[in-house]
Amino acid sequence: MITSRAPGKLFIAGEYAVVEPGHLAVLTAVDRFAEATVSKSKDADTQLHSDLDGGVRLSCRRVDDRMIPATADGAVPASFAYAFAAVSVLDRLLVERGIPARAYRLDISSGLGDADGRKFGLGASAAVTVATVAALGRFYGLGLSAMDRYRLAMLATVSINPKASGGDIAASTWGGWISYRSPDRALVSEVLAHNGVDAALSAPWPGLAVHPLPAPTELTMQVGWTGEPASTPALVAGLGNSSRQLSDRTAFLSHSNACVERLTAALEAGNSNGISDEIRCARDLLIDLDTTAGLGIMTPLLEALCEAGEAVGAAAKPSGAGGGDCGIALLDRTRAAALHELTDRWVTAGIRPLPLRTHPSEGECR
Repeated sequence: MITSRAPGKLFIAGEYAVVEPGHLAVLTAVDRFAEATVSKSKDADTQLHSDLDGGVRLSCRRVDDRMIPATADGAVPASFAYAFAAVSVLDRLLVERGIPARAYRLDISSGLGDADGRKFGLGASAAVTVATVAALGRFYGLGLSAMDRYRLAMLATVSINPKASGGDIAASTWGGWISYRSPDRALVSEVLAHNGVDAALSAPWPGLAVHPLPAPTELTMQVGWTGEPASTPALVAGLGNSSRQLSDRTAFLSHSNACVERLTAALEAGNSNGISDEIRCARDLLIDLDTTAGLGIMTPLLEALCEAGEAVGAAAKPSGAGGGDCGIALLDRTRAAALHELTDRWVTAGIRPLPLRTHPSEGECR
């Protein structure tokens, strides 16, 4: 039996910009996890089990060098979309390398949501994908590096969501605080389609860069959950393509990259004031984008979350695509009274504080 787990994530800055290839974001991994356990099976078919959506099961088998679900209509249940995509990519790699398939049972669980099944917005799909890739890689003795695991998880993800930035996958793979630059997913998908998985693992991925960052030492990061689940793909799809909107987006991308670069420099220098300034800058950029594109990023509860943060001297913003999910506030860790006041203000506004910490970094990125 082999078990791998992957942490969830929070976006610190760079949301929406990082969706475009070659653009920047800063993220941190958090200590909530998705877990994948692989064990040998006596069944002829591979069995996938999940505790998501109340517990579901999916059988699948390799047919003509391709993994297919053993369902009446050939469809993959939504609960297994990302796990099955990861299974399929790993199986294709095995075929390319001439490694015999072995029947197994894959059990998936996630601690990235509430008890009632609502997700916190911590990148559960990415964490499930990364954990599945890691567990199957160990099961088959593939000796996958962190970059291999990231790339395989990314190949699985873009088969479902071609616009996914992959920032959540990077955070779930490496852990800690990271600077992330998104790759050209269309080009990567072409390499996969024409040359296969193994070639995609070794080919250049234009735009991609992942670098570890030091966590703030003088600031504590507090996380508030609005209780309103949001759909990142739906929000990103709302970005328009009119000439005016494209012009606005170009300006947004430029300003966002500059903000993230300053934030990265402030983190590396341990400059708490600089970090706070750029968190506020990132929030203002999201507000401006929301105003021009009408995406619904700033919900009333996210506005309340940010206002409560500013009222106690914290730098606060939505984390991720907005429209619900989580927000963050960075505050001087020595100001205990202000921290308690922030918590009280959030609770009064209907925002639930989440006791999250940074999940330690695995090591060097490439």
